[in-house]
Amino acid sequence: MSTPKAPSQASAKSPGQGFTKSASPIVTKAERDALIAARPKPKAEMHLTPEGAQKAEVKRTVNTMLEARIAAMTLRLERARESMRQDRTKALNRAKAKAGFERSR
Repeated sequence: MSTPKAPSQASAKSPGQGFTKSASPIVTKAERDALIAARPKPKAEMHLTPEGAQKAEVKRTVNTMLEARIAAMTLRLERARESMRQDRTKALNRAKAKAGFERSR
């Protein structure tokens, strides 16, 4: 005959049994926050910069992208400047025409 098992050996461990059990079946925010705080935190790696030929290729690519962005910004600014010049010229010409028309009446 088999002997009854002691309460501590009654069943196999359940997935959550490795944690401390709360006194009541109600889960609290403090208990959840404690478990979240106990999570292992990944360490930051300091060697994320590529080395050798990869480093040169990455640097070249980044510089090419930067130069393209600078060129696009320069083009946009030049277009805006030219548009403002044209608008100013048109406004001055309209004002002159209006003033000349008013004087001729």
